[in-house]
Amino acid sequence: MDDLLERYLSAVCSYFLGKKRKHVYNDLKNNIMDISSQYDDMETQLVDYGHPLSVAYIYGYRPIIFHRFNKKNVKKIEKSLAIILSIYLFFSTLYYLQQFNCLPFFMSNHVFSTINSSSFLTWVLSHPIYILVNIIFIHILFLILLDFKYPIAQEQTLTWNISSLKKLPHKQRYPNHTIPTYLTIIFSTYFIIYTIIFSTPLIFELQNIVFQKIHLMTYFFQPFILMILFDYCIDMTKKIYTQRYLAYSFTINAFIFIALSLFVINSSSLKDYLLPFSIGFKYIFINSLIIIAVILIYIITTYKLTRDFITYKALYKK
Repeated sequence: MDDLLERYLSAVCSYFLGKKRKHVYNDLKNNIMDISSQYDDMETQLVDYGHPLSVAYIYGYRPIIFHRFNKKNVKKIEKSLAIILSIYLFFSTLYYLQQFNCLPFFMSNHVFSTINSSSFLTWVLSHPIYILVNIIFIHILFLILLDFKYPIAQEQTLTWNISSLKKLPHKQRYPNHTIPTYLTIIFSTYFIIYTIIFSTPLIFELQNIVFQKIHLMTYFFQPFILMILFDYCIDMTKKIYTQRYLAYSFTINAFIFIALSLFVINSSSLKDYLLPFSIGFKYIFINSLIIIAVILIYIITTYKLTRDFITYKALYKK
């Protein structure tokens, strides 16, 4: 019964973050244990306590988006978006790795010569932020159009009984968005500052061959940054992790980790693309920005790979 209680508590707490999550967990558990003597078994007590979402509402949970979308439409849009973004991420990353001469395996020169000879393909692959943002925007429009065409009732009926209680998954399948949220806030804040600094006159004062490579490197980071943010947004919509999502998240983060590692290894740990440290503070500052950017991408992808692996194992726990 302790396992059943933990699954119930995890289901309720999946709607909260940080200190609020901890407070809800402790308060709810204490309340349940205080009145447990009034019931013959835990199952009956938890059924009487109510659906986890209803309990979450009592503790102050309010969804960011109150409108309910058709789940079938959402799954179609998510699937289409994931496939298209993954394909673009793959080819854009290969394009930049080829520009840096960091591909460790043989790639057809004919393919890259065709890409480089096409101004359109070159522009598309070399401007990931513009392309990825437009892909996401178009999919959002399609979701809205599908919602108008196939609307669903906004009233939500929460079925709750002993059968529903027993179907609650293992507690590790419920996401804890606290750590990803903190990491994403730090990650986003840093790259906003990074973008602002790389748009200032300070950078353009350092015009030389190495700087051109650094400038190219910032474009190389762009698809990684956007895919990490996109993965976080999708992650926040999950109240229970599924096998499909975990496989997708693991694949995307593994690809980012491997691609970045290829660049780091083939650039002698970035030494081939950094400015001379001995020249002055400005050069040290720019180098530090690049190094910290790489470290942050490594931290967030490593965390997600570990989390996805551990959670995937929990899929097989009863």
